[in-house]
Amino acid sequence: MVWLKKKKQKVVAAVLPGLMRERGWEKQIDLHSIFPRWHDLVDAEVSDHAQPLKIVRGILWLEVESSSWLQDLQYRKMELLDTLNQSLRLSRLNDIKMVLPVGRKEGKKVPDRSVSFVKPDEKKIAAFEQQVSCIADEQCRDALMQFWYLSHACKITDKK
Repeated sequence: MVWLKKKKQKVVAAVLPGLMRERGWEKQIDLHSIFPRWHDLVDAEVSDHAQPLKIVRGILWLEVESSSWLQDLQYRKMELLDTLNQSLRLSRLNDIKMVLPVGRKEGKKVPDRSVSFVKPDEKKIAAFEQQVSCIADEQCRDALMQFWYLSHACKITDKK
């Protein structure tokens, strides 16, 4: 029975790196690395008035505090796009779209959000590490482990 489990692990380890590349998951992980690094990538003024919402088909969507900030950032869009693309290793953003906060009146500040890190349970970490231990490609294994860890450890909350 043990030999069958090892054989299955080797098959998964052989297939997973190619699957990640083929499906574009490596690029998606790279693109979404912008979210936890937002405050480090852009200047304080931008991060105070705009927050990343999502990335769809290579387009970064930002929630901007007000129409005046939206206009200001529209003028700086190419500079912002260049800065963000320089921080990426495997992928590129094609464009940046900006929206005003939904359900809020203009002039009200976008909530101050913070990312807190809550270390996942040791048992869950160990269980996932065991699952990915069969991946032969060390970089692929580490990237998948990092993605899993961040998806379980990062908690975004509105400051009050």
